[in-house]
Amino acid sequence: MLKLANVDILEAVASLKKSDLTFSFLVPTETGLEKSIMDATLQIKEHFIKAGLHNFYEQSQGASDKVLINTSLITTDSSHTQTTTSLYRPLTKDGDPRIWIYDLKQHAKAGDLLALLVGKDRKELIIINCSTCKLPNLLNSNNKIFQELLAPLTIKASEVATELLQKMRAIAAQGPIITKRPGDTGVGFTLEELLGIRANSSKAPDYKGIEIKSSRVRNNKSSNRYTLFSKVPNWEISRLKGSAGLLQARGHFDTKKQRLQLFHQLNAGKLNSYQMGLRLESNTGLLHQIYTENGNEHIDVSWEIPVLEDALAQKHKETFWVSAETKGVNGSSDEEFSYKTVRHTSEVDKSILSTLIERDVISVDYTITETISGAAKDQGYLFKIHPNNLDLIFQFSKKYDLTG
Repeated sequence: MLKLANVDILEAVASLKKSDLTFSFLVPTETGLEKSIMDATLQIKEHFIKAGLHNFYEQSQGASDKVLINTSLITTDSSHTQTTTSLYRPLTKDGDPRIWIYDLKQHAKAGDLLALLVGKDRKELIIINCSTCKLPNLLNSNNKIFQELLAPLTIKASEVATELLQKMRAIAAQGPIITKRPGDTGVGFTLEELLGIRANSSKAPDYKGIEIKSSRVRNNKSSNRYTLFSKVPNWEISRLKGSAGLLQARGHFDTKKQRLQLFHQLNAGKLNSYQMGLRLESNTGLLHQIYTENGNEHIDVSWEIPVLEDALAQKHKETFWVSAETKGVNGSSDEEFSYKTVRHTSEVDKSILSTLIERDVISVDYTITETISGAAKDQGYLFKIHPNNLDLIFQFSKKYDLTG
């Protein structure tokens, strides 16, 4: 239903996340407004559980088990009204969870984007009509409504993050540092050595629970996308079975390296030059990699969206995304790094993943090659994002200048 929003959802996401707010979205339809009934989406259900407000999964069906929540409905950047929201499961069908905001028809129209936030005491809702509010004005720290209703909800940095940031500032103060390992991984390896982190093959977070991702920046620009996580397709539900099957079906022969290989970026918005792309199927909760031939679409492999969401959340519970200005030839033994900025993120918003894939903010890279023996080797099925869009994934995101 978020597709029906009458404002740019990504702009709203960016504004809300910049203020370190946790939220879910609701877009009323004409039918919903007329019948005073709206479905509680998966995003809303999971948000309410995590925030400690309500658990639809444990709620019984019927009017007698309806839950009423005090609600502040913000309609402009200078006004709000008090109302009530009901959370219930009807007796009809399977009791699909429902939500209704009393008097909503007086304050919203079909297609308005509503942001739902749980109050600090976990007993009330704060709802922002993003279509009628000027979010930059509302979310200004000097705004009276922001100070009263929203400021108490902002997420704070952890003590470990503060400790790591202090160490990062001390490293930055050293100026340019010669790489401690030549090659592409030098920028990350050097930083970990300076932080006293021993190199190992563990997939555990790098520093007391915080993941550290380092990248090179040259001339104040970074064109590289970050790898968020890697996840193989679900081969059991896929038409093509395994990396070998995918390579044989869609790979291309490299005359220089004399091998089959499959190095393709896949997007949902358009097909690539090999007529391959991504397609979301919201009713089944699947992400498909598709191939078109003579106007006919073929589904090659599929991922389950909840599995992808969990992979993202597990990988980036809390992360420092470090940018280093580099001098010299990338990967050379005399390359120098100056660690300049850190983007600190936490509180992954799993529910936004599908939207970002659908809007081409997140893409997938295939990295499959044929070995000498003829087998297939992959370096991961990589879900990637440009650094400029990191804020959209996390509930908490702050950028620090290490030299300031």
